[in-house]
Amino acid sequence: MHHFWDERYQQEGVYGKDPNPFWVRELDRISPDALNHRLLLPCEGEGRNALWAARNGWAVEAFDGSAVATATCLRWAKEAGVEVHAQHTDAFEFEADESGYSVIGLFYAHMPSNLRMQFHERVTHWLCPGGRLILEGFGVQQLGLLSGGPRDKSMLFTPEMLRSDFASLEVIKNETASVVLDEGPYHQGLGHVVQFIAQKPDQCVIP
Repeated sequence: MHHFWDERYQQEGVYGKDPNPFWVRELDRISPDALNHRLLLPCEGEGRNALWAARNGWAVEAFDGSAVATATCLRWAKEAGVEVHAQHTDAFEFEADESGYSVIGLFYAHMPSNLRMQFHERVTHWLCPGGRLILEGFGVQQLGLLSGGPRDKSMLFTPEMLRSDFASLEVIKNETASVVLDEGPYHQGLGHVVQFIAQKPDQCVIP
């Protein structure tokens, strides 16, 4: 699978260079000074969301299973004059900072169902108390559309699935939406997504 992504990322900017609009809107509501101001972007690809967060004052870590994408992320960050700690590693081998992360962003990180549940458990563990998860991914109605995403229904999201996977978190938003994607050649046109925001319980709540 990593070979597939290395091949895809040989073409630079396959998902665009601009950050995901949902990420921009929701992260802009949170101060980088919240909690420990550390932010993690798993399965981040070439780093378009990581660079935007770093430009806006966050201490950013990111990882991806593609060595090609990770190299591009590091180069883009250097060219932009921002610091992004990007690692080439598997989602099940990544070693998170022990203090956890105030924000984790997951964007179009689709996996087979058995791996998805395990991965989402890891994501929950990586959040620090009071930390927030911001997620957007393709919903099941995406199968009828041509704007990208897996062709396997079991790899697509539903609000019920995400509520179950992140049952220990306090759900803030869990909705389907139709969006017009303009994110490089592989995310173009009308898309059906699920937008999910949840917070790890704690008395210290992100404003």
